Amino acid sequence: MTTTRRVTRNQKQDDASSCKTIKTDDVGPRSSLNHDVLLLVMMQLGVIDFVAFSGVCKSWRSVALTNRKTFMASKPPMLMDISPRCNNKDRKCRLEDYEGRVYKTTLTHSAGMYYIGLTCGYLILFRMKTNKDFWLVNPITRHELNFPPAPWMPDYVSDISCVLVFSPSVSKLVFVVLAQNQIWFSIADEGTWKYVSTFDLKFCRDLHVFKGKIYSVDTNNFNLCEITLNPEPKVTLLETKILMDIPDIIYCPQLVSCSENLYVMESYMYRCFFNVYKLDFSEMEWMHFEDTGEELGFFFSGVGHGAAVKPEFWAEAWSQYKRYDVDNGGGHGRVFPAIDEWYFPDECLNVNLLDESS
Repeated sequence: MTTTRRVTRNQKQDDASSCKTIKTDDVGPRSSLNHDVLLLVMMQLGVIDFVAFSGVCKSWRSVALTNRKTFMASKPPMLMDISPRCNNKDRKCRLEDYEGRVYKTTLTHSAGMYYIGLTCGYLILFRMKTNKDFWLVNPITRHELNFPPAPWMPDYVSDISCVLVFSPSVSKLVFVVLAQNQIWFSIADEGTWKYVSTFDLKFCRDLHVFKGKIYSVDTNNFNLCEITLNPEPKVTLLETKILMDIPDIIYCPQLVSCSENLYVMESYMYRCFFNVYKLDFSEMEWMHFEDTGEELGFFFSGVGHGAAVKPEFWAEAWSQYKRYDVDNGGGHGRVFPAIDEWYFPDECLNVNLLDESS
């Protein structure tokens, strides 16, 4: 019997769609195909076609799962759109790559929930009015995580920042949340929350994991805050210096990192104005991006999850997406803004491993 699998693709400029049909009797016995050849073919696919590839048969799925991390790491960011919140229906997620191909999926347990961010490839959903619980859904792997009702009441979903990390000391995933000037964390499957610190977090925004440490940034004076979960939960203020011509207050900050460096992006998206600052850890001083002499691209999201990448990666996407110069970049940096959100396939199978050695 011929097995047929259909993958619907979005056309670049209109709403018309076509179907690509994979007939498995056209390629002979699936299990006899050389895995090295399959791998070469798979690495040429987009994320959408990869999902179809991994479902053709056991042999193909084995190749896909074995090499999934390498595959995802080679793929550029995708534009993501999530359907409006509805109390009675689960929300839809739409991912589009730089070639205009579209992948659509339903986010289970998302009825009535707000989308508040992205971490390690998981979409973060929060039920604000009733249970106040969190659902994390990976649209590619379909894996889900649930964290219990929060012990505090955020005033606005825009005030919530979250990261998912892996703690070696407990060998479990840990969900860390900054909201309403407080930081709490919940260990997967334990069903409880733990309070981190009474440290003054009035102006702290965003959470980011860099070199095994969790950081937040104080928008009022550019100072970093380091969040430690083990052995005792606490917040440590790391005082930083700023150049004379850098303003004391930073708006809409997003912490991002690339290789050995940590950056903070600020944006006035309605004016298409973007600044980037790099932290010199040796001097604990913020510096203008133009003073670094680096060539980087910064993917900036309206919801609050960004990334910094080198231009030699994802070269084709580099030329396809709308972009702006970094205003204090001296012609080196480029910013790729998204009104809704970017989705990063390379983060889909990664985990933020905490460094708990100190």
